Amino acid sequence: MNPSVTESMPMPFPSDSMAAPGRAGSGEGAARGVPIPALLVVGAFALVVAAVMLTMPFPSTIDELPHFSVIRSQWEHPALFPDWSRYRILSYDDIRQWSAQSNYINHPSLYYLLFAPLMAVTYDPTVFRFVNLLLCTGALAFVVAAVTRRVDARTASPAIFAIIAASFPKAALVGGMVNNDNLAALAGAALFAGVLGIPGAAWWICAGLMVAGWTKLTAFLALSAVAVVWTGLEVMEKRITWRDRMVLLVAVGLLLGALPYVVTLLRTGHVLWVNISVWRVPPADRPQLDLIEFTVRFLRAMVWKWPAAEAVYPFWLALAGLASPLLLAVPAVRDPRLRTLTLAYGAALVGLFALHWMFGWQSYRTLGDLSVMQTRYYNILWPGIALAAASTVGRVMRWRPMAGWLLMILCLSPTMLGGLFYMAL
Repeated sequence: MNPSVTESMPMPFPSDSMAAPGRAGSGEGAARGVPIPALLVVGAFALVVAAVMLTMPFPSTIDELPHFSVIRSQWEHPALFPDWSRYRILSYDDIRQWSAQSNYINHPSLYYLLFAPLMAVTYDPTVFRFVNLLLCTGALAFVVAAVTRRVDARTASPAIFAIIAASFPKAALVGGMVNNDNLAALAGAALFAGVLGIPGAAWWICAGLMVAGWTKLTAFLALSAVAVVWTGLEVMEKRITWRDRMVLLVAVGLLLGALPYVVTLLRTGHVLWVNISVWRVPPADRPQLDLIEFTVRFLRAMVWKWPAAEAVYPFWLALAGLASPLLLAVPAVRDPRLRTLTLAYGAALVGLFALHWMFGWQSYRTLGDLSVMQTRYYNILWPGIALAAASTVGRVMRWRPMAGWLLMILCLSPTMLGGLFYMAL
């Protein structure tokens, strides 16, 4: 099999010459054939992120000042493999001054090195937030364009996909802040587009793995699972072979993406440095939980934290908003055009959740820490879930339009706009 062909055109998705009406090359919409409704969704998402950027007081409670402090540290003393234990947090009262408080950020250096040169121009956090807006909006635009070009509109409408892809509850919230989740989202978009088979697919997958690895461990683990499962299934289906360039570049992406953690392991004996002084809870202040009690607390916290506005909705509504897109994604396994992608993202989701739970249990047992229940880690896998869910919603809309719109409302309910509407009722 010719590597140059398998690199750019995995068979489950039609080639550009097989585009259905309304897809890229058909003349509909704008910007490389992306339909106008899908473009409007991306624009609306950008406006919501901009509202967060301009109205959310700095620093936000989602690690913003620690991230900003590492950017400053990397500006003063650039380091590809930094000693995180030496970093401090800037003063809350004056971000030009250092405090005595130690930092707890332990992510690889890429995000901070990319942003550090901005320190030569300005200390204004709004400027740094604006670049984060570009990252997260660019990630959404990238996946929408990839779906428009590579997925038949009868399989999944680009507009429906854009709405669900934009509805990850924490995406718009974190997008308006200084946070490395936004660079991770761009890495996830690159890998997703590669799996769909855009030109240069193998290189996009490789780039997605490398950027994710040099940005955040949870992102790297999740995308690695997607890449490995997807590649294995492609080989089993005989669409590629083990000798194809695709397999080689996936392996290269995995190896290069793992490099920061290998270096940390050799230096410290651990994959990640953990600031115990920050996360350790005195034994007297720890709730006493056994494994079952911890698991129940973990699951409940994940439901409560799913909406953009945490602890605003009743539990049943938060659960419905979480479960709806996941359940809608399941039927896509039966679609031969989406089966491989859906299985890869589904396996990665289950794997990441299992690792998340195990790490949370270990962190509680050793440190008494119960802060690891964060749903935003799953944004990296959202494009695959959104595409599978969009295919189901599209079929329901063709059968029962009202039912399809109700499903869309459920998917949108946990977002910032959904929360504002709920609180206005």
